[in-house]
Amino acid sequence: MTASNDPTRGKVIATWAGIDVSVDLLRALAQALHEAGQPAHRVEDTVLRASQRLQTPLSIFCVATGMLLSFDRKEGPVTYVLRTQATAINMERLGDLTSIAEQLIEGTITPADAQARIAVIRRAPPRWGRLATIAAYVLSAAAFSVFFAGGLGELAASTGVGLVVGILAVAMARVRTSSRLFELCAAAAAALVADLANRLVGLSVEWCPLAAGLIILLPGISLVDAMEELAHGHLASGGARLAGVGVVFLAMTFGTVIGEALADQLPGETSLLEPVALPAWTVVPALLVVALGSTMRFRARPIDLGMILISSIVAWAGSRYGLALAGPLAGPFLGSLLLGLAGVVYGRLRRRAPELFIIPGLALLVPGSMGLRSVSSLLSENTTAGIDILFHMFMVAMALVAGLLFSNSLLRERRAV
Repeated sequence: MTASNDPTRGKVIATWAGIDVSVDLLRALAQALHEAGQPAHRVEDTVLRASQRLQTPLSIFCVATGMLLSFDRKEGPVTYVLRTQATAINMERLGDLTSIAEQLIEGTITPADAQARIAVIRRAPPRWGRLATIAAYVLSAAAFSVFFAGGLGELAASTGVGLVVGILAVAMARVRTSSRLFELCAAAAAALVADLANRLVGLSVEWCPLAAGLIILLPGISLVDAMEELAHGHLASGGARLAGVGVVFLAMTFGTVIGEALADQLPGETSLLEPVALPAWTVVPALLVVALGSTMRFRARPIDLGMILISSIVAWAGSRYGLALAGPLAGPFLGSLLLGLAGVVYGRLRRRAPELFIIPGLALLVPGSMGLRSVSSLLSENTTAGIDILFHMFMVAMALVAGLLFSNSLLRERRAV
């Protein structure tokens, strides 16, 4: 660096030093929100509103795996290229970050304090450990077995599949962020365990244990996020996220093929029993169980369990009423519509991000199990049924996005800027 005798140089550095703080803050905020699982269009909206409050001109382009931030400066534009690995949703971190962003936009917190709090949040250790991760898989598998109208056999098999997949998730934690090997291995193990259960006790709904046990891995939330980003005109991010969904399904398809091939080497034969669904009242404990599983699955605070339970009830009740009222696509639409409206009300009352209420309920509505059933049909050479289920999966995803868009139009979120 060369020295300069320019008397104004110190003033320029002092002036831009304050702006550099804002630049570092906005960059850290964007990266932290992206890592916490917020969709691209919401990351852009939040960071742009914060840049307006800080009077720091910014252009941002966010996609599913990274972002570009360009700051207009007197000395010339400064552009940052951030490569961010897509991770699971972290509701606790997302709630804290959106709260800091709103306080920053409202002017109730200084940029220095905001940057310090963001740094603390990003360095904080995970709240839920390995046992909680395994429990989340087991609880979600058991609950969704009930939602999929399985019987006692399906419930036991689904719980076993969830346990095996949860153990694999902990054992292969380092591999999950760098490749799709975990999804392939998990699908293979799930198919093997489900087929073994079918040979031992017999099942009435053959696909139920596989879908319920892999429900956390099925990219239903990512599919809805992709469709929502496309609906908001974020074609690059939506297309990239949709491609990622396809890769996950591809890995799980090959894993299922491997698992079924291994199962064919086992002695005994599979046998389908007459469908015997559990009593209707079992939905109540299933909702409690899935809320507890979602609390650990989405890394929420224990105090948020009640909110997650209410979200799950709203989604389940709305989808069932819509299904009975106007058909299969009306159920997801009405469920997401009520979920979106309730999320905005929750955001206004608690001054927190509406998606914290929406995400757990949306997990009950996403059509991930349809993708697995489509794969199962294609593997059994029932091409027509497989393609039909796959098309219906995308229609359900669009119905969910339409419900969220309508809810946002009917009752807009509270915003400081």
